[in-house]
Amino acid sequence: MEQIAAALAGLLAFAAPGDTLAPYGWQARPILVFADEGDARLERQLAEFAAVAEGLRDRRNVILVDTNAASVLRDRFGPEGFTVVLIGLDGGEKAREQGVVSGTVFDARIDAMPMRRRVLEAR
Repeated sequence: MEQIAAALAGLLAFAAPGDTLAPYGWQARPILVFADEGDARLERQLAEFAAVAEGLRDRRNVILVDTNAASVLRDRFGPEGFTVVLIGLDGGEKAREQGVVSGTVFDARIDAMPMRRRVLEAR
């Protein structure tokens, strides 16, 4: 797990029960990972993201892990079991997947977003 955390340095945060997405508004595209405490799938999911960390940085993603059953984020997004949710710069839900997903699962969706397209066109 230490190698995974090192690969995700600057991209990974663990949500506190009262956390909201306000700090990320118009700054980052959070990817929320909802898992029960101790769920082995969490490490597999983080390994998937660690394998593509540079792509996540380029797309201004942050990985926000929520293992608290009574969190504000769970109340807002209502995940069912192990769930991964992409949030846009505007704070709205853009995509949702159940179970462990590829680290690149949201790349095409992000790359199609207007603000991301402008960044790509400017390169």
